[in-house]
Amino acid sequence: MLSVYDLQAGYDETMILRNVQLKIPKGKIVGLLGRNGVGKTTLIKVLMGLLPVVHGKIQFEEKEWRNERPEHRARAGMAYVPQGREIFSDLTIKENLLLGMEAIPKSKRSSVIPQEIFEWFPVLEEMINRKGGDLSGGQQQQLAIARAIISNPKLLLLDEPMEGIQPSIIQLIQDVLVKISREKEMSILLVEHNLDAVLACADLYYILDKGRMVMNGQCDEINEDELQKHLAV
Repeated sequence: MLSVYDLQAGYDETMILRNVQLKIPKGKIVGLLGRNGVGKTTLIKVLMGLLPVVHGKIQFEEKEWRNERPEHRARAGMAYVPQGREIFSDLTIKENLLLGMEAIPKSKRSSVIPQEIFEWFPVLEEMINRKGGDLSGGQQQQLAIARAIISNPKLLLLDEPMEGIQPSIIQLIQDVLVKISREKEMSILLVEHNLDAVLACADLYYILDKGRMVMNGQCDEINEDELQKHLAV
């Protein structure tokens, strides 16, 4: 699905990512773990085209990406939920969701929100006409994820989606991520510093430390003692 080779990127003259390697298989959830400030958000912004590649290569479905803008990547099948959600607070839930459907080609686009969105996130149907700014943090996060997946992307990028969310909503989000990865073969990159959140739903993991990948493997074979060396504050 998506492969990263020897990636280097950063801000101006400061390199944050160095020789990063990453593979996200089709239909799998990949957890990207690391302490705050090690480059996780930088990496996800590079994948989405919000920051340029200084060196290295990104391949999406065997096509190399260079300078494609974020909207091009969205049309190609990539969706992104940034840290902080960034929903439209003055628009209703329905209007936010309809905006998410703009990534669908016009010939296939509908003005009807798919019912499966409300099956995954029932609270959104109950509050469909409420403005995004009036929602709780957990409700806003559900809306942000729903808006991202409503176009049925091939790859979903999530930056700290569990941050500041109550445990029951974390469980709901984890369940939805597993469901869509299995049922729709959607690939998911879950960027988190919360090890438990990743282990609850991811198939594979990578550890980023000081801009370099230092560990990776299958979540069911993880060595938590070794992991904590790179995650402990």
